[in-house]
Amino acid sequence: MSNAVCAPTLQAAELNIWVMSTTAQPQQDMREILRPYLASNPDLRVNVTVLNWESALNKIKAAAASGQGPDLVELGSTWVAAISAQDALEPISLAQQNELGGERAFFPALWVTTHRHNQGKVFAIPWYAGARVAFYRTDLFQKAGIKASEAFANWSSFKQAMQKINGISFDGKKVAALGYPGKSDSDILHNLAPWIWNAGGDFLSPDRRSASIYSPETFQAVRYYTSFAEEGLVPASALDKDSVQIESGFFANQYAVIFSGPWVLKMMNTPKAKGGQMESAAAQNFGVASYPAGIKGNQTFFSGSDLALMKSSKNKDEAWKLLKFLVGREAQVKFSKLSGMLPARLDAVNDPSLLKDPHYAEFIEQVKLGRHYPVVAAWAQLEHVFRSHIARIVAVVNGEKDTLTSAAIKKNLEQASQQANTILAAEQ
Repeated sequence: MSNAVCAPTLQAAELNIWVMSTTAQPQQDMREILRPYLASNPDLRVNVTVLNWESALNKIKAAAASGQGPDLVELGSTWVAAISAQDALEPISLAQQNELGGERAFFPALWVTTHRHNQGKVFAIPWYAGARVAFYRTDLFQKAGIKASEAFANWSSFKQAMQKINGISFDGKKVAALGYPGKSDSDILHNLAPWIWNAGGDFLSPDRRSASIYSPETFQAVRYYTSFAEEGLVPASALDKDSVQIESGFFANQYAVIFSGPWVLKMMNTPKAKGGQMESAAAQNFGVASYPAGIKGNQTFFSGSDLALMKSSKNKDEAWKLLKFLVGREAQVKFSKLSGMLPARLDAVNDPSLLKDPHYAEFIEQVKLGRHYPVVAAWAQLEHVFRSHIARIVAVVNGEKDTLTSAAIKKNLEQASQQANTILAAEQ
């Protein structure tokens, strides 16, 4: 869908921008974000087109190939390398970067997404962010005699805590220890990535030229992750759900712990009359914590969206000015409030109007060790390979095969590695 956001004028300069459906009312919300900029630029007209996440990458790739794209485009942080590899994005000069405060103004995990691995040219600027933490029920932890600081300390203590709290009652119903989604969830790789990194594993080699997912460290992470479902700490019913359904289950007292993003905070702070969960028991009794530490720490998955200037734009100067406004502090704070996502700018993240929510402040503390996927042009293909094999492993846990065996995990990781290496070889 497309809608013009403009100040009243007879002869207006015109820009086109493509954004994703990230907020509840993307057209209306973009109009609100752009309002002060358009008020100070009355001769400018901005046409906003909202894309669905599911089809956006293919549409952007097609626009890049045809040279008929918008002036500005939102790119998922894993997409920048692929679109820049099509020679479709205008490089952002060092002088332009400095106008925004430079690299140091943004989360390090997001700045790496603005350019391809080991290449200096920057093609996008971070706009907003999402990261994952643990959400847990403080009332149920207290009832079970569990201290969160101990429960989330490391893998061993986390497993023990989940064993202790599993089946605890709330309102006469049993609550499962942990909820995570299964094979049909599009975020299945995002859910598993922190466990892999914290075990010392990774998806690609340091030089990004070969796959490294077939490793003892990754095997250990996958084995540990799936053990919660094997042992009944994650109920079998959860493995038929997606992330949104797992979050709903947390709000409905079905799980004591889930791992999710800042949008859950927004739900907790939004009244039910407006689609939120503010009045729920979960919203009244929750805390946030980092991932339990593996032998390599407690990193989390950190991603988001960047804004880029298309090389085909006929009005690059005006487009750059608009991009600069949208990635500025004021606009990022506004977007965060509307979407529940985190600002990508550090000064915006620490805005007092956001930090006044104590849970938000806790959340920010937990995501400082955020980490992004390897930034390579072929990542979309690689992610599909990794995700499909992880889904097969989780399907084993869900009883589609007789038993989960170490051999099944190793086989899938080996196949994923082989397929990934074929993709990477074609890129070199």
